[in-house]
Amino acid sequence: MADKFPEIETEGDLNNEFSSDFLSREKEVLGDEFTTDQDKQVYENSEDDEINEFKEQFPQVENNEEQQPQTQNSDDEFEGFESSKSNDVDLSSSQPIKEWKHRRDLEIQQREKVNEKKKNDILEKAQSTIDDFYENYNLKKENHSKDLKKEIEEFISKRDNFLKNGTLWDRVNELIDNVGELPETDDTRDKSKFKELLKKLKGKDNVPGAAGYA
Repeated sequence: MADKFPEIETEGDLNNEFSSDFLSREKEVLGDEFTTDQDKQVYENSEDDEINEFKEQFPQVENNEEQQPQTQNSDDEFEGFESSKSNDVDLSSSQPIKEWKHRRDLEIQQREKVNEKKKNDILEKAQSTIDDFYENYNLKKENHSKDLKKEIEEFISKRDNFLKNGTLWDRVNELIDNVGELPETDDTRDKSKFKELLKKLKGKDNVPGAAGYA
């Protein structure tokens, strides 16, 4: 596009080009006389202004040397860190640490022995309690069986002796006397006459049923 449509020169561009060509020709003709003391001062001032402006825009260039010691200090800090780290590693294998580990192992072994003894004592006590329970249970059971057997024998002996003595009516009257007075009920029948009849049968061998029933 630039080849086909070349840039159009304006009037200002033509004037600048003309003035620059004119000054160049004058400088060639006059030489050193072309520049004055005021021109030198303006040139030096403009140069100083440019240098100051550059320094303001790029202050890092001047501080470069001042930052180098900081880098060295940071390196020293890392060296101290590495040295302390190496010292920690060395401390783990020191004699006090070894002695502490040995004491710790002994304490652990001692606690394990104590705990094992407590465990065995609890088991022995539990087993003894179980044995005592079954021993007492069996003993009580045996004693109860003996007492029951004795009561049965006494009851049978008493029964047999009761059946051997007197007549049937004698034994009936004996049972009535042992029972005593019966509690009153809603039954309106009079039992006194029946009791009198049973008493009349007592001690008589020739009355009906006196010998009992086979």
